[in-house]
Order: sequence, then C-alpha cells, then structure tokens
Amino acid sequence: MQKRKLFITLAAILTISLIGLSATCLAPGEDPTLELEIYDGPDYSESDNMCYYRVEAIATGMPAPEIEFDEGDNVSSLGSGRVEVGVEIGDTYTLTATAKNSAGTATFSIILEGGCGEEEVVDDDAADTDTDTADTDTDADADTDTDTDADADTDTDTDADAEAPTIDLAIYEGPTLDGSICYYRIEATVTGSPNPAISFSKDDSGGAWGSKKVQVNINNPGDAYTLTATATNSEGTVTDSIDLTWGCAIPTPDPVEVDVNIDVDKSISGYIIVEHSAHQNPSPYTFVGDYTNDRQIKAFLSFNINSISGLEDVTIKDASLSMPVNGIVGHPETMPEVHVKTFDFGDSLTLADQGAGGDFVGNFPTSSTMTSFNFSSSQLEAALQSAVDSNSQRIQLKISLSGINADGVGDWYRFTPGNISLQIKYEIPG
Repeated sequence: MQKRKLFITLAAILTISLIGLSATCLAPGEDPTLELEIYDGPDYSESDNMCYYRVEAIATGMPAPEIEFDEGDNVSSLGSGRVEVGVEIGDTYTLTATAKNSAGTATFSIILEGGCGEEEVVDDDAADTDTDTADTDTDADADTDTDTDADADTDTDTDADAEAPTIDLAIYEGPTLDGSICYYRIEATVTGSPNPAISFSKDDSGGAWGSKKVQVNINNPGDAYTLTATATNSEGTVTDSIDLTWGCAIPTPDPVEVDVNIDVDKSISGYIIVEHSAHQNPSPYTFVGDYTNDRQIKAFLSFNINSISGLEDVTIKDASLSMPVNGIVGHPETMPEVHVKTFDFGDSLTLADQGAGGDFVGNFPTSSTMTSFNFSSSQLEAALQSAVDSNSQRIQLKISLSGINADGVGDWYRFTPGNISLQIKYEIPG
C-alpha cells in the first residue's frame, strides 16, 4: 500500500515537471525593443576639446536580446550594454545600437551634440541674470513681478542660446602634387547656436577628413574650381567661397625612347675602284678591298635620316652599323684594318669622290673568316647627333681597308646592299 502511494506521488511530480518544461520550450519568442538613455554627461574635456556622454541601452524581448553599438574611434565600450561617446565641440554624432534575438531585430539612434563647453558658460550667465531679477522683483511686488521675471528669463535664455552662423574657409594643406592631380585640403571654421549644419559644393575625399574638412582635386594645369561652403541653423544661413587653381609644379612626362632601322639608300650608295670606275646603285653587290689592278675598292653608303631630323629635341642614345659579309674573295685580311669614316659625297657617286677625306667614326681588324662589318661607337653616335641637330637629311659613310695587297689579283669582302642598315636608338620628350 505504501509503495503504491509513493509511485502515485512520483508520477504526479514528473507530470507537473514535464508540463512546465513543455510550456517553457513551446513559449513563443518576443520581438526585442530598444531605447538609448544618457545616464551621465555631457562632460567637457579641455585636453581634447570633446564632450563625453555615457549612454545605456535598455532592451526587452524573449529570449534576452544581444546589444551591439556602431563602431567608431569615438565610441568606447563600458560593458553591460553601456558605452562612452566623445563628440567634438561644435560637431554632432549619431549613436546607433541594435538589439537582436531569435524573434527579430530592433534599432535605435540618438543624436549627441558637442556643445557642452559652450553650454556651461551660457548656464552660468543665465543663473546670474535670474538671481538678480528675482531679488529685485521680490522687493517690489512678489505676486505681480513673478510673471514678469518668467518672461524676462525666457527672453534672456533665448538671446543667449541663439546665434546666427558664421563660416570661414582656409587651406590647411596644399597645393600638393599626387600623381597627375594637384589637391588642396580646406577646413571650415564655423560658429553659431544651435550648431550649424555644414555642406560643401565638392569633396573629392568622400568625407574622409570629417564634417568640416574637404579635399578638392585640380586635375589639369590651367583648371580652376571655386569651393563654396554653407552653414545653416535656425537663425540663418551663411556661405563662404575660396578660389582654387593648379598650384603644383607641372610634372615632366617621361621621355619617349624609339628604336629604328634605316636601310641603306641604294639609289645613291655604291662603290669606287680608285683610278678606275665609280659604281652607283650596283646590283647585286658592293665591295670593300682591292681590285685586280691593286687599287683600293671603297664602299659608299647613304642613309636617309629625315624622319629623325624633323623632330624636336632629339637625343641620340645609340647608333650601330649592320653590314653582313656575303662572301670573301682572295686575301683581304692581309690589309689589317677596316676604316669607317663619315663622308658627304652628295646626291650621286662619281670617280671624283675617291679621294681622301672624312672623319673617322670606327675601325676594327680584318680576318679571313669575317661574317660582318657590324660596329658601333661613340664617334658614330656623335656624328649622327650632329647631323640631326643641323637638320641634315642624310648621313653618309665611306668604308675601306688599310692599304692594298699588291698581288695583282682581287682581294675583297662582298656585301648585298639590301642587307645593310643603320640601327638607331633615340629619345624625344614625352
């Protein structure tokens, strides 16, 4: 019998517990609500000219919501749904918080004004005014003058608090060259009560420097822009403007470097067998060495540089001759050196051009296995620079071997004119 009673009692307790647990688990969620309250402040900090507020989030909801405040350098967490917010004097800051649980989300914002330093001075003045009026009016007629004091107090407070805005623009950085733009950074100095709202006609920083500072980019030399700022409060609107022009050093573009190959002008070029004959525009070959009569064979090469001479401020950076050997006859290597000179032989090649003359721009040794007369030198580069500077339409070269091989047979190097070119690298301003 006792066991039966114990069993019934335990069953009843278990049933009640299960009902309670079921009710808790099945209870519907409750959307969060949220309010923000200032529980301390504003307090003025002279060291950084800021007003400090301490704000608490008051939230309801099932389950208990989590509280998050917006992030900012001026927002510091105090734990348990509380933060401290610093607001610069003369500025405002909108603090936003979010309460979130499984049933939903709620947000709430509060505007904090940076006017605490000014307000303390106004309150002191108002207190002094009210006290003096109260003393005077009480002596005269306590009942009648009470109303008069109230009106006087109201007028005094209104006059002290309300102030028309002023605004002044000044450059605090610039002009500064950044890549291809010249920028200025401008700051607005603003007064007025209540705190004026500020707007600018342009801000190329996208608000990066705060509500009172902007950046203006001048994109090209010769461009100009007039920046206008407006300050507005309940007492009126005022504007100020500042004219901005390109004030940076004009950037110098990088020079342009060009490589060209100029083929030999075959119509003028050729070779001369000294005291024998001149061969202009020969086909298919030209020669350097000596002939069967033991007379020198000299090659004469002309290059049209009109495309370079017509440019302004050309600087020759490099010049080289490309002159592949097509074949070797006899023993031209017995004449030990190749001599290359600049030599102006004009529009045609005649036997009269066989004589001595010209300026050395290069020399190099011969051999029985030479594959080219390719060479470059500072003298060739300087000669080409001189020709360009004087607006010459061409530069001409004379090529020969040192001496002759007096063996009564021909000794020469052979070349194909179509394979001869002058390779030039030059620079012009960008």
